[in-house]
Amino acid sequence: MNNFKILLSYDGTGLMGWQKTRQGPSVEEHLETILSQILQEKIVLQAASRTDAGVHAEGQVVNFFTSKEVDLEKLHKSLNALLPRQIVALQIEKMPIDFHPTLENRGKEYHYFICNTSFQEPKHRLFSWHFPYPLNLKQMEKGASFLLGKHDFSAFCNELSLSKKDPFCTLSSIKILPLENNRFCFQVKGDRFLFRMVRNLVGTLAYIGCGKLLAENVPLLLQHRKRELVGMTAPCHGLHLIKVFY
Repeated sequence: MNNFKILLSYDGTGLMGWQKTRQGPSVEEHLETILSQILQEKIVLQAASRTDAGVHAEGQVVNFFTSKEVDLEKLHKSLNALLPRQIVALQIEKMPIDFHPTLENRGKEYHYFICNTSFQEPKHRLFSWHFPYPLNLKQMEKGASFLLGKHDFSAFCNELSLSKKDPFCTLSSIKILPLENNRFCFQVKGDRFLFRMVRNLVGTLAYIGCGKLLAENVPLLLQHRKRELVGMTAPCHGLHLIKVFY
């Protein structure tokens, strides 16, 4: 058997996320179907991140096994020719047989975009959260500082049963970068993330920025471990998986 890694980029608009579901088209379904068609055998995929419906990716990592000998250049061209336009294979490479995109990754980087304007430009509406309330950058940065390091992030998980397995994550970096035209990019790096954790972090920091929550109360929010005490879950379409680290 041969083990291959694919670096994927996709626009999650209209897709039901990475994982196959009966609710609609997914990235996994499209990619698996086309690889099986090209290689003429059943292909099963594994991904580094199970991105939610509507979430985008610039650096999703996927692997698959095949018994076939593969011409990588030909496979790459065929794959991109057949995939829908919103999904692109950026790179394909052969890996050691024991490579696993989930088990071996050391962390991920996500970016989340907010348009902090009265009206959002159409070009941003599928990729940014329109949040038309004044945001205090210094207060958001103060709140973010309390989230760095290793913590029990149960309060930021949308499914308590999942957080009970292992609620501890380590965030190595949270940067909030002002962009042109009153936009912000929240850049979050960590070793692992709970279910919808990044979107809950952003929602909480946005609530701090507009005065709904106090930055100095973040340690208490972590300590109480109650989802209802932190901010809203930021919409899916503002989230982008940027890179998986190995």
